[in-house]
Amino acid sequence: MNTESQTTDCLNTHLEPSYFCPFIGSMFQGPMGNLSIDVRRGMVRRFTDAHILYIMYLCSDGKVSRQALADITGIGEGAVRTILKYLRGMGFADAQKRGIYLTPKGKELVDGTGIEIPEEQPLGLLDCKAEFVLLAHGKGHLMDSDIKYRDGAIMMGASVCMPFRMDGGKVTVPYYDAVQLEYPDLSELAERIGMKDGDAGMLCGAASIQVASSAAFGGMLKLLG
Repeated sequence: MNTESQTTDCLNTHLEPSYFCPFIGSMFQGPMGNLSIDVRRGMVRRFTDAHILYIMYLCSDGKVSRQALADITGIGEGAVRTILKYLRGMGFADAQKRGIYLTPKGKELVDGTGIEIPEEQPLGLLDCKAEFVLLAHGKGHLMDSDIKYRDGAIMMGASVCMPFRMDGGKVTVPYYDAVQLEYPDLSELAERIGMKDGDAGMLCGAASIQVASSAAFGGMLKLLG
């Protein structure tokens, strides 16, 4: 993924949402609770646990600077610094001169999510300034018609979110099907991003690529628990 080119055009149009809840999923509640972190102070309105997961994914190659993480996620270098402090405390990440990297414990967590940011990204599927799609390989069985995946993305500032999955070569949007809402044919997108049977996807639209991508992680966090 060429993250620099994706973020450059949208940096000046980023609209920071007001987060009313720091936890979207349950993945980090236990580890952060063990650190006795009061997430009601400082974390609210700055970042959520979806941003933590996003930053962990971006740190997977160990070559990402704090400034790059701030530019990609749109949450600011101060917030990134706080997230990295939390990740070090939980034993998930550390830093060296060439950038932030994940510990074996952190890499195991990220690998277990099955998450991938496809190089091919959507364009023109949604009526939004920015669109972003995220995959979670092998996690399609976790997705049902519940609205919570969409809500996880909306909490992160998405204007539109389509949680979708592939089964038997067919791409469906379970929530939209359940409430009988129309949606675009996602089969071509699924082919371009290398989606396979059993995979889950999160397609989000927002005012900027930072919000759309963070929202996709918010939706996935609801899927993963």
